[in-house]
Amino acid sequence: MFYFLIFIGLIYFIGFAILRYGFKSMQTPLIPIDYKPSLKFSIVVPARNEEHNIVELIHSFRQLNYPESHYELIIVDDFSEDSTVEKILPFCSSNIRLLQLENLEELSLKNKKRALHEGIQIAHHDFIITTDADCVFDKNWLRTIAYFIERDQSRMAIAPVSFSNDGTLLAAFQSLDFMMMQSIGISLYALGSASMNNGANFVFEKQLFFELKGFQGVDHLASGDDFLFLNKYRQTANPKISYAFHPEAIVQTLPQDNVRGFFQQRVRWASKMGNYKNVLLTSTLVFVFIFNLCCLILFVMAFSNTHYVMLCITFIALKIIAEALLLSKAKHFFNFKNAYTILISLQLPHIIYMVSAALFSKLKTYEWKGRILR
Repeated sequence: MFYFLIFIGLIYFIGFAILRYGFKSMQTPLIPIDYKPSLKFSIVVPARNEEHNIVELIHSFRQLNYPESHYELIIVDDFSEDSTVEKILPFCSSNIRLLQLENLEELSLKNKKRALHEGIQIAHHDFIITTDADCVFDKNWLRTIAYFIERDQSRMAIAPVSFSNDGTLLAAFQSLDFMMMQSIGISLYALGSASMNNGANFVFEKQLFFELKGFQGVDHLASGDDFLFLNKYRQTANPKISYAFHPEAIVQTLPQDNVRGFFQQRVRWASKMGNYKNVLLTSTLVFVFIFNLCCLILFVMAFSNTHYVMLCITFIALKIIAEALLLSKAKHFFNFKNAYTILISLQLPHIIYMVSAALFSKLKTYEWKGRILR
C-alpha cells in the first residue's frame, strides 16, 4: 500500500506540473486599437427565478462596447415563480427580447437545455453566446471574443468564467475551487485537448448547432449543455475551437450563497462525468478523485494509528504544493488575491467536498432551483 500511495502522489505532482506548463504557454494577445469586429452575436440567457440578478445582467449588456446592430440579448424565462419577467419587461426593445417557455408547446427537452434550444431558434445572428442570468461582463467582452474567433477562423470558442468574491469564507472557497477548474480547462486546451468549458461563457455558430442537431444524444441529461455539446463538436472532422485567453473575455458570475446550494451545484456538474468521451479529461478527473480519496482515507486512519499521521501530512502537503504550481500562474490571469492563504487554510474541507460531491453525483436525483433533476 505504501508504494501505491507514493505512486499516486508522484503522478498527482507531475500532473499538476504539466498543467502548469500548459497554462504558462498560453499567451494573451494585444488586440489592435483599430480592430473593427464584423461578427454578430445573439446572447441567449436562460433565466429561472432570477429577480435579484436579471437587471444587473441587462445593465451589463447595455454598456458593451460593440456596434449596436451586431448583437442582441434573448432572455428565456424558464417558468420563473418570482418577479423575473416583471423586471425584464421595461427593458424589452429591438435588441433585448424576452421569450417565455410557458407559451410554447411541450418538447422532449427539459429545463435549461430547452430554454437554450428555444432561444437559439429565434436568434437573429450567426454566432450564439450562452451565459447565465447572474453574470456580468467587461465592456470589451464581445469585442475580445470576436477578435479570437476572427483571428483563428473558428466555429466555436471557449471563454473564461470567474466567481465574484465578497470576502466571505464560503465565497472565497468557491472562487478558488472554480478558478482551479477553469485553470485545468485552460491547461488542457493548451496541451491540445479542448475539453472543458462553461455555459456561462460559451460561443458557437448557430449553423453548427443545427448541424450537430443541438442537444440530441444528451437531451436526457439535466446538465451538459456546455461540456457535452463541446464534446459533440470535438468528435467531428477538423473541429475549430478557440480559447479566448484574455482578461476582458472573463465573465463574472455569483457564487452560491449557502453550503447546500454550493454542494448541489457541484453535484450537478459532477453528474456529467460518466458521459464524457474524452480520455484525457476523464482520466484527469478520475485521478484527482482518487488522490483526494487517498488523502481522506489517510486522515481518518491517522486517528486510529499514529503511523499514518506523517503520511497523511505528507500527502496533504504534496497536494498543496502541486496545486500551488498551477495557482502561481492562474491567480494573475484571474486577479485572485490571497490565493495561497485560502489554498492552505481550506485544504481539509476541499478534500471532503471533492470526494463527497463525486460520490453523491452517482445518486439518481439532485435538487436545483426548486426542481428535482436526474
